[in-house]
Amino acid sequence: SVFSNRVSAFVLVCGRVLSEVMLFMAGLLFSMLTFSSAISALDHHNHDYDGIAMGSMSLLEITMGMYASHFEALNKEPVLLIAVIAYVLCTVIFLLNLLIAQLNCAYQCTYQDMLGYARLNR
Repeated sequence: SVFSNRVSAFVLVCGRVLSEVMLFMAGLLFSMLTFSSAISALDHHNHDYDGIAMGSMSLLEITMGMYASHFEALNKEPVLLIAVIAYVLCTVIFLLNLLIAQLNCAYQCTYQDMLGYARLNR
């Protein structure tokens, strides 16, 4: 049973916003696979990007801010550095800002009828 309308409304908002988060995750996965396959096709000698799987893991670590390898190795190979910078621009800057905008819009649309939905679903 539901204890209050506010808790029920919060659960409904979370359910509606979760679809936006899943769209973001799908876009992030697509861009990660795209850039890792493009980077694996480049002529480079960095072992962090040997193949699509290793490249995807390195790009995911960069996105999450957990990339422990030295960025000085990227400076030795300018083509690889340009590809990684393009990935960071696309994902960290564009996709994360797009996620914030989507979450704001989804919350605003749901907030107007939130308590009404909560009463109906109780």
